Amino acid sequence: MIVVADLPGVDKEDMSLRLANPRALEISCERKSKREEKDKGYYVRELVAGSMQRVVVLPAEVTEDDAKASFKNGVLEVQLKKSTIIPKSRIEIE
Repeated sequence: MIVVADLPGVDKEDMSLRLANPRALEISCERKSKREEKDKGYYVRELVAGSMQRVVVLPAEVTEDDAKASFKNGVLEVQLKKSTIIPKSRIEIE
């Protein structure tokens, strides 16, 4: 299963991934930017920061085993394997 997310302005070091449960991937990151402008008669210094957290609901259960993630040019790609646990179709009553 492949999850792709567009995250412009985010650095790889400011990002974290985790499985919230077998059917949900949580993506968290912090975005920081600085701007400094000097001209005659004024000086502007601005620091903008914010955090983001999203939970992506997956169509099937997955496992963390052999999970891979890459981040290039502001695009995050996460590859997860489907879980091999097969639920029993019947529960025996004693």
